[in-house]
Amino acid sequence: MSKHDQLLSLNRAVSINESLKQVIEISSQINIVATNAILIAKRAGPQSAGFRIVAMELRLFSRKIEDLMGFLGGLIFQLVHRVAELRKLEKRLSLLSDTMSKNSVSEERLAHSFQQRHTVFIDKKALAQIDWEQLEKEIFRSLALCSAGSMLSHNGRIEAAYGGSMLADMQQVASRIEDIMTQVITTLKHLNTTLKSES
Repeated sequence: MSKHDQLLSLNRAVSINESLKQVIEISSQINIVATNAILIAKRAGPQSAGFRIVAMELRLFSRKIEDLMGFLGGLIFQLVHRVAELRKLEKRLSLLSDTMSKNSVSEERLAHSFQQRHTVFIDKKALAQIDWEQLEKEIFRSLALCSAGSMLSHNGRIEAAYGGSMLADMQQVASRIEDIMTQVITTLKHLNTTLKSES
């Protein structure tokens, strides 16, 4: 059984979509916190130049993650929609089959049944076009980006520490970003495990 067939579970798809939404929300937090960090670094003066660069890189990173999660979310949305349509069609086919077995079968009903079955086939063919291997690669790419972001926030904390008490606020901001990055990584790992559990 191919990967797209193994993933024909509406509840699982919805769960994956929720994970993606969570990552987007968290990366939005990173964007806000990183923007605040840049402002704090500007006020602190030249000694915070290193931290400011880190914060700017983190802000760019968060935007990349949001774009990537939006792309993945689009794929999952297609899956959720198609699986829901498949379930409706299959239910109608089942009811029609029961009706035909109890009553005389008219030519019109047979034609309708053929049309419904053909539609289900088309939808399954469309589902098969989703590149699950590419989806998995994008998740790993996201994890790599998150790991890089975590390192950036750690470096930012070190940069802030060198500035002494004057940069105490920046240390707090960097620690907050590092915590958020950990949440992103945990969520993405859960998402990847969810996908693998269906393979």
